[in-house]
Amino acid sequence: MLAALHFVPALRVYAAGSGHDMFSLPQTAAEVIALTGKATPSVLYLGTASYDNLAAADAQLHGFADSGCAIANLSVSYLTPTNATMRAAVAAADIILVSGGNTLFATDRWRRLGLDALVKQSDAVLAGGSAGGCAWFDGCASDSMDPRTYKNPPGPALDPSLNSTALAKLWSYIRVPALGVLPGLFCPHYDIVESNGELRATMFTNHLQHHTGEYGLAIDNWAALVVEDAAYHIASRTGKPGSVAKDGTFTANFSAGRPGAWSVAIDGATGALLRTLVPASGRVSELLKPARYIAADAMLPVARVFNPDDGRAPTASITECLY
Repeated sequence: MLAALHFVPALRVYAAGSGHDMFSLPQTAAEVIALTGKATPSVLYLGTASYDNLAAADAQLHGFADSGCAIANLSVSYLTPTNATMRAAVAAADIILVSGGNTLFATDRWRRLGLDALVKQSDAVLAGGSAGGCAWFDGCASDSMDPRTYKNPPGPALDPSLNSTALAKLWSYIRVPALGVLPGLFCPHYDIVESNGELRATMFTNHLQHHTGEYGLAIDNWAALVVEDAAYHIASRTGKPGSVAKDGTFTANFSAGRPGAWSVAIDGATGALLRTLVPASGRVSELLKPARYIAADAMLPVARVFNPDDGRAPTASITECLY
């Protein structure tokens, strides 16, 4: 039953594997706009995960602006609007677009302000890629401990002698709790080797072995899950690389594959990886399953200490992993 999957009426979600890449394409904006049923819907941009970085916003909004959409920007990463201001902004939106960036910081910040509840109660299209795709699920396998995505980190991560290559080796993935609009553990960028040298697909297998009570949904960089009420389909960019081989099996030779999505879980009896290609379309209830149980990540307190919600504008150079 859909009620068991905690859906809201008229649920429409566009969860992409990447923020900057997918949302830099006019085709993506057109697909999100189509979900609203309006020619020029209003867009509310939440750039919290990228600390309201203007470059990230421009990269992901130009397709909507070119289509004539009215765009509002609700900056809350270090500013604190009133509840009335946030409520009015969410109520006026036909599309709520969440940036890529640091998922843990964004979802923690929204909970602190009460913005999470306002967004979940909205009947707008909920959209985004990377962190903006993660936001809509129970949780995600996140790079929120990557020091290059911290806003104003204390401690050794600020050592100016550490260059980008050195910083890239200082982090590991964590399970970040998200808004729970959709059930499941989300993995964006499934076919991408990240800055720490680890393929996301390999990481997600290891990650699920530590979170065996959950079912995973893995989305390639150039693909998206599109939910319309009880139905879904997979959006995929023709001509882009991906993890789906011609015969429908997984391939790590991404240049020969196409973008797609995978349903991933760990066999509780054997510990083996269970990976199934997500059909091009189907019923949401057949794809996304509620967790048997959810285990909180022990590293969350550490991640929060190193990327504190300090109420200040970002002072560090954090441009590489924001979107």
